[in-house]
Amino acid sequence: MIPKETIDEIFEAAKIEEVISDFVTLKKRGANLLGLCPFHNEKTPSFTVSPSKGIYKCFGCGEGGNSVSFLMDKEHYSYPEALKYLARKYNIEIVEQAMTEEQVERASEKDSLYIISKFAKDFFTNELWESEEGKTIGLNYFKERGYSEEIIKKFELGYSPKSKDALSKKSIKNQYSKESLLKSGLSIEIDKKALIDRFRERVIFPIHSFSGRILGFGGRALNPNAKAKYQNSPESLIYNKSKILYGIFFAKNAISKNNNCFIVEGYTDVISLYQKGVENVVSASGTALSIDQIKLISRFTNNISILFDGDSAGIKASFRSVDLILKEGMNVKVIPFPENEDPDSFAKQNTSEDLKTFLEKNAIDFITYKTKILNAESEEDPIKRVAIIKEIIRSIALIPDYLTRTEYCKVCSKLLDVKESVLLRDIDQERKRINLSENVQRIEKGKPPNAEKNLKRKKYEEEIIRILLNYGDKKITFDNDTVLVYDFIINELEADNITINNEPHNKIYSEIKRLSSLNKFNQSYFTSHRENAINKLSIDLLSNKHIISENWASRHKIYTSVESENLKKTAEKSILMLKAQHVEEEITMIQAKIKSNSAKHEDITLLNNLIKIKNKISNLVGRTGF
Repeated sequence: MIPKETIDEIFEAAKIEEVISDFVTLKKRGANLLGLCPFHNEKTPSFTVSPSKGIYKCFGCGEGGNSVSFLMDKEHYSYPEALKYLARKYNIEIVEQAMTEEQVERASEKDSLYIISKFAKDFFTNELWESEEGKTIGLNYFKERGYSEEIIKKFELGYSPKSKDALSKKSIKNQYSKESLLKSGLSIEIDKKALIDRFRERVIFPIHSFSGRILGFGGRALNPNAKAKYQNSPESLIYNKSKILYGIFFAKNAISKNNNCFIVEGYTDVISLYQKGVENVVSASGTALSIDQIKLISRFTNNISILFDGDSAGIKASFRSVDLILKEGMNVKVIPFPENEDPDSFAKQNTSEDLKTFLEKNAIDFITYKTKILNAESEEDPIKRVAIIKEIIRSIALIPDYLTRTEYCKVCSKLLDVKESVLLRDIDQERKRINLSENVQRIEKGKPPNAEKNLKRKKYEEEIIRILLNYGDKKITFDNDTVLVYDFIINELEADNITINNEPHNKIYSEIKRLSSLNKFNQSYFTSHRENAINKLSIDLLSNKHIISENWASRHKIYTSVESENLKKTAEKSILMLKAQHVEEEITMIQAKIKSNSAKHEDITLLNNLIKIKNKISNLVGRTGF
């Protein structure tokens, strides 16, 4: 393990402009440097490097980070590999220190799984290209599917021989442990004695991590008598299928460049489309999309296009996954293929140009598509028709953005022949029902109400964090009393027992409190933080072009370019708005209790007091002239 002191020394020595200029041509622009973003195609430079803050930010695709994260994203290094690259560049000696027993055990287990997985991948690819069985059966299968040798090698496809224990035997012979083989799922134990290969007599599709490491495998049986046509690695310490997207390692840069991610069902769909030049494609490997997978895609784009084959049952099964995407505020389109066609077969039968044209021309926004599909089934049955309208309303109600919901209402009003005002009314009621249901569930668990998924609170908490990161050690004056911004904000929040709840905002806030109490507040601590979520958010909030928030800016006309001149006013405003939100949540919680008939007399008294506090804050906000 690299000692913290050495990590700090590396960050201090690394000049971000020197590191990035090894990969990107940068030109001076005021205090910063500007260049063409290496993460997406652009003709006008929007990739900004700030030497003073030690960060970069692309205002085109949104990528941002420090010297280490740049190397991790650009060169696909792991965190230690990026640190070692910089240590070599700046002649810093790394003397790794011993880890605790628990750290050693966990790291050892993970490392052993990564190592055995790489060994297995090498075994499978070698069998495919070097053995007679592999070339005759496996390689011939891939070529019959139309895969070029280049694409087979790129995706590191392989072959597992018919012998029941070929991989297991070779692994043991090469000093790999039986435990690692079992935990990785590569081997199965029979009668607590013999090991047999899980993937025997199958072509192999390695599953890569975001950074390119092998996490697991998918295997397709070539023996028609096999019990299962497809078999995947079981979950392990390094492989969690709900957090992985097949092909993401190869697709991530193309997703950013094209500002869109195509989602298909299987491995072969991904490979066939990729070979035809559609590189921004991934697969959830036959499972429903999870929140983690959706959030992974959202790092690169806010647009998702789901490719469906002609199986209507499969399309309906995907409706729930799409609703999850809508709930995350992302844009979803669907691309249905002709009957008896899927992405794999269609890609093989068409040129790259025809394929891309088809994908572009046949993309339909999901709400419109779902409305047409379900509406076509209702025929003249009024009961079915009402059920369909309610289902469409439920989907639209999940969309966070009001304007987007309104636009969908206009479209669906025409398709369903229902008045737009009626749809808007019912959607509003559905949103209230969803929020009330979530709030009651949270109250029953002793948690504060969700209230629009905490979007408002998250926005106000983020504003607090942004001010602390940018101006925490700056002075503001109240009458004749001068205080530091972080002391003022922290004291004000603690006086009313207000906490920062959303992650990673709460972690950053806790660290700011700790560092400020030691008089060690430092922006670089956060921009060089090892936890990716913390340094990414910190860098975004420290970027010069960052505006407080779209709604906040338009309503209150506060922008980062001038706020330093009104720092006292900005800090006061941010505190008041967060306090107001907490009061609003308390009010919502009591109202939910009243509706569920669980409110007590003291709740009614508290509700009246909270309403008075809410009005008082509103008056304060009005008087401060924001």
